[in-house]
Amino acid sequence: MRRYSDITFGFACGALFAATSALAQPTDPYANWPGVELVEGVAFQGDGGVTLEGSEAGVPVVKFWRPVLFREDTDAPVAGRMDCSVAAVAAEFSEEAFDLDERHEQVEKTRKRSGFRENDRQRDYSDTRRDLHIIGRRKGEREHFVLSYIAVRDGERLIDIRRNCTFVFRQDAGKPDWLAYVNRYTKFRFAFEPDLDAKINANFNADADLPRPHFF
Repeated sequence: MRRYSDITFGFACGALFAATSALAQPTDPYANWPGVELVEGVAFQGDGGVTLEGSEAGVPVVKFWRPVLFREDTDAPVAGRMDCSVAAVAAEFSEEAFDLDERHEQVEKTRKRSGFRENDRQRDYSDTRRDLHIIGRRKGEREHFVLSYIAVRDGERLIDIRRNCTFVFRQDAGKPDWLAYVNRYTKFRFAFEPDLDAKINANFNADADLPRPHFF
């Protein structure tokens, strides 16, 4: 498990990103984003603070955060922090593990009992990658969440990624598109199938029409 600094990430990945030479160019818009290799050939990057921690299950967990505070004289969201936990494992491919809706159904009741209320589901499914995003808020708390199940097939290998981002907000936060902020400030990179890397991040747009942050 390797961690790359915000200075060297785009140039020190070695064989991990050798298949995509463009990633090592200074013009890469993500070159200065800190990142961590989750499993072999898969890395997480975030436009903010990235740290690597352990877990009780022995799976390394990446923690990401950034301030997201917007001007209060507009209809923009007011959120004090964006916090994410990201983890991944690699295993032999199976159709059961590739069925993200069924996997979420197995934990949905437990999450409801814990106060997590689901407002929306968004899917982006293909033959090689499936993304399921559960979007909602925590009952009784000023907290929105975006829970993402991401499964990527690499031949006979399945990369199973879980990303859980929460937004702590003030009373006048409104109802923004929280998934848009997750896509804007976080990114996954893959050493296999370089064309897939470009395709799966096509929805990410650094110039997206989002409110410009007014930081603390």
